[in-house]
Amino acid sequence: MNSIVNPFLLSLIAGSASGLGGLIVLMFGEVEDWLMGILMGFAGGVMLVVSFLELFTEALGLLSHVEATLAFTLGALIMMALDLTLPHMETGRWESGIVNPKLMKRGVIIALGISLHNLPEGLVISASYSRMPRLGLMIAIMICLHNIPEGIATAIPLHLAGLSKRRAAAMALMSGMTEPLGALLGSIVINSLGASDYIIGLGLAVAAGVMTYITVDELIPMAHEYGSSAPKHYVSTGLLMGMLFGHFVSVILKIS
Repeated sequence: MNSIVNPFLLSLIAGSASGLGGLIVLMFGEVEDWLMGILMGFAGGVMLVVSFLELFTEALGLLSHVEATLAFTLGALIMMALDLTLPHMETGRWESGIVNPKLMKRGVIIALGISLHNLPEGLVISASYSRMPRLGLMIAIMICLHNIPEGIATAIPLHLAGLSKRRAAAMALMSGMTEPLGALLGSIVINSLGASDYIIGLGLAVAAGVMTYITVDELIPMAHEYGSSAPKHYVSTGLLMGMLFGHFVSVILKIS
């Protein structure tokens, strides 16, 4: 039972981080673009470390290089297919206004897109927890960090379009609630298949592909778009700091 409940709880906490991003908007209002660029870059660096130094490395210990590479590619292709068929997370430049239907539509599309992208992130947590609880905890922490700026990106256009800050923050929180659903589905599938090393290895490699695609196609481009008003190299510095932080957390959890 713990193999299902614990990943669910971890993903619930990780998904709730989107609400924390909405809470930031509730408390402080609009976040400066340059700061969002740094935050997105930081989140991207964290995700890259998790994808390659943790998920894919663990998968290589359970699968052959060919199997792990094919599963990684499958994960990336799944996310690409989702991007082609579902709303894509976009930033744009937001302007203040009392009620803006176009901005409201954009905010809803962003919230829907993030909600759907959070499903496979829940699968990532369940697959990593099945391999090792410590790994599942670390993945949940990293996803928390990347969900915070996503929550901000969801709440700001909704608020500027006319929603109250409280409702915009609530929408940001709701966008993260698909994550525990993904973890629940992932845990059920893994346990029903026997949770063998081979199945877990496939899950980890697919998860690495999913997270790498999200980072390369979503977070880093968004970071550069937001950070276009920032001094040169701010976004890259955020990316590198995120990678260092991710590695630091990994080391701390391994020796604890």
